[in-house]
Amino acid sequence: MFKILSRSYVTDIAIVGSGLAGLSTVYFLDMFTAEKVRTAIISKSSLGYGTSTYYSAGAFRCPVNGYSVDDYVRDVIEGGRYVNRRSLVELIALRSINTIKSLEQLGIRFRISRGVLRVVSDDPLFQGRELVLTLKNYVVRRPNTVVLENTYMLDIIKCSNGTFNIVCITTNSDYVVITSKVVVLATGGAANIYVRSDNPQQLSCDGHGVCLRLGLPLIDMEFIQFFPLGIAEPGKPAFMIPFTKGKLINKLGEDVVIKYGLGSLGKAIIVNRDSLSRYIMLEVMNGNGINNALVVYPEESDEELSSFAKELVRRLNLRPPIKVLPTAHFSMGGVEVSDNLETSINGLYVVGELVGGIHGANRLGGNALTSCVVTAEVVARNVVDYLESKFRGSVSLNDEGVNQVIKEYSFRDGRYTPSEVRYRIRNLMWSKAGVIRSDNSLRECMEELLRIHEDLDKVRISSYEEVIKYSEMLNTLLTSITTTYSALLRTESRGAHFRLDHPEENNSWVKNIRITYSNGKFRYEIR
Repeated sequence: MFKILSRSYVTDIAIVGSGLAGLSTVYFLDMFTAEKVRTAIISKSSLGYGTSTYYSAGAFRCPVNGYSVDDYVRDVIEGGRYVNRRSLVELIALRSINTIKSLEQLGIRFRISRGVLRVVSDDPLFQGRELVLTLKNYVVRRPNTVVLENTYMLDIIKCSNGTFNIVCITTNSDYVVITSKVVVLATGGAANIYVRSDNPQQLSCDGHGVCLRLGLPLIDMEFIQFFPLGIAEPGKPAFMIPFTKGKLINKLGEDVVIKYGLGSLGKAIIVNRDSLSRYIMLEVMNGNGINNALVVYPEESDEELSSFAKELVRRLNLRPPIKVLPTAHFSMGGVEVSDNLETSINGLYVVGELVGGIHGANRLGGNALTSCVVTAEVVARNVVDYLESKFRGSVSLNDEGVNQVIKEYSFRDGRYTPSEVRYRIRNLMWSKAGVIRSDNSLRECMEELLRIHEDLDKVRISSYEEVIKYSEMLNTLLTSITTTYSALLRTESRGAHFRLDHPEENNSWVKNIRITYSNGKFRYEIR
């Protein structure tokens, strides 16, 4: 049937993504079913690697140690500047502690530190590694499980019989299709629309792009969290580096933290993170940068330096003064879901950072991993209910829509490579729709992005590697347009979204912006 396909699979559940959200979905599925349902897991890299969870600090914010559910809900909604969906925040609050603690059955250990649960790990830098590897070991030993590593999702087709075809390509240039009753997207966030991001480079908004093409709405996409102190040394990754004592100096020799009345560096990092990011960018924009950055002179002793910062300095061989700039860290927006985490397409679910509505205009520290496990647990329960009582019919191999997807990625000549175009998009987003935004910058960004969208036929595909690169570029482009459009529409500053021409929060904007994509056009709704 599939002359151009190398492999094909039929399964009950297909999960795209192998970070905490994706892997824990498998674990929670088995808590709600007597038998192991057929499951396929699609991962761009080796299972679990190259994910945000792997590189995380392993921290979970939740009601624990005297921190009540009401306190948690209040803090999350205040931090999100009142545009979170309260029902989702309450869902996370009520289910978080038991859901997180259930991971202890796998051997994952936690300790309470600074009001959050932290994974006990031997790795001082990437404590989330313990989560990923433990869950990976569970998944690879699980029966009825197919793991597709080094496999890239190109698109998803909703078939006429209610099943899904997921069209993929591998790094070995093989086309693969997975036909499934259910799809769970766990593809991570959208911070990599910016050229400066601390997210793993393989994250390219694949879930966002696919959901847009399927007609699902994205919500709150204007809200991107930036960490103010991101490494800006040539040849080094743009990782965040959490110094809490020291001086942040511009080319005039001024300490920027003192200049703008932010108290100490430590206080600015914790309490005034968004403001510090803006002031750093303003200094650079006003010509006060040092090679387009500021420099930090850390003053912590070895005893005071966090294990994370200490290990990062050691592994990257950093020597003060260290050049820093903000780095994109987390995207609060994502796919719009119901109060019970269902999308408007039966059988299609999203988990983790791809879910929109939880964090509002900004995310509190430790809530990323908490959201991953709770959304995975709730969606796993929904999936089991869907398969047992709602799905009607059977699943079998079919080619509906597959050839059309592959045709869209046919080799062709073009003026630009996909990598060149994606780099151009990410630079454009950084300079025009990044930490500091304005009507002019956002309109310029939008015009250029739409021009790229109109000229996609000028982007070449000359190898199977460029099929992958084109797919990543396309998903980055669609997500960038959605983010820029939302930022242009929100004529105020709120949370992580800052408009130079509208610097104040406006009570009339306690609303959410919803973007859809159909027939090559973007549409919005504010409600």
